[in-house]
Amino acid sequence: MPRVAIDTRSLRSGPPGVSTYVSQLLKHLPWIDCLDSVRPTNNLLWNCVRVPIEQLRSRWQVFHAPSYTCPLIGFCPVVMTVHDICYLVHPEWYPYQKDIFRIFYYRTSLQRADRILVPSHFSLNEIKRLFPALKKRIRKIPMGVSSYFSPDQDLAEEISEKMNLPSQFILHVGDFHARRNLLLLSRVAKIVGLPLVLVGRPLEPGSVSESSLQLSNISKRSLKGIYSAASVFVYPSLYEGFGLPVLEAMACGVPVVASNRASLPEVCGKAAVLVEPDEEELVVGIEQAFHNRSHLIQRGLKQALQFSWKDTAEATLEVYRELSG
Repeated sequence: MPRVAIDTRSLRSGPPGVSTYVSQLLKHLPWIDCLDSVRPTNNLLWNCVRVPIEQLRSRWQVFHAPSYTCPLIGFCPVVMTVHDICYLVHPEWYPYQKDIFRIFYYRTSLQRADRILVPSHFSLNEIKRLFPALKKRIRKIPMGVSSYFSPDQDLAEEISEKMNLPSQFILHVGDFHARRNLLLLSRVAKIVGLPLVLVGRPLEPGSVSESSLQLSNISKRSLKGIYSAASVFVYPSLYEGFGLPVLEAMACGVPVVASNRASLPEVCGKAAVLVEPDEEELVVGIEQAFHNRSHLIQRGLKQALQFSWKDTAEATLEVYRELSG
């Protein structure tokens, strides 16, 4: 096996999607070296000082940066995962700090990386459109869904009682910020007469309605129980590089309604009700999901099976071998 190291800071501090991605790569490729440290706290210095020093000591053949930025100097090839480029094409929807220096670092990292991993055709095409010279470096490797997520009615009842969940509710999982369209979802929930449960971290003030039930920092077991208890999962996001919660909901036997934007149609296939992210279409979509509930659940279970973390890891290993050979 090639000598590979991966940045594992996300396992300590998130974001949740990156943390899941890294943990699953390590589960299936356990021989990879983990590099985690709280210092330096500045991300640029961590990548451009800490990582090269560790590269010299450990003689890695490949370094994997799993989230948008990478070392600009170093002594081995760099693989970088870019989940989407919202920070460039829709900075108004990007929930993190986006000053000129940070955006410059993101752009420079893209051009520095020897291979760029993306989870969808959508993200691949977005990068190719803005950076056509990079197209030969890009590899599409979809994310997976853990076999842990499966329908579990007993757990649904346990978690519902423990967390005092409504008997029926609309569920959304994902951090709270503008592009997730949660204010729209709150209005739609009121129209259809169902409570709204939101699971995630608040990243932007004013991005969610106070009328929703908001849950943060919950365990994986609790999340599975909440998925299994939901009446319908609704994901009206305006821009996603993949949309992992959609697959997790499907794997737990929940009918899914999602927007027809960005990567969501390719991830959902024909297993979800896809709608324009506006009030009228979301209301109709939720009604369709209840009407075709059994059909959507069966399609969703089959769709989720097409996305395996084992396949993600094996395809990533081939990229490591390509660079280390």
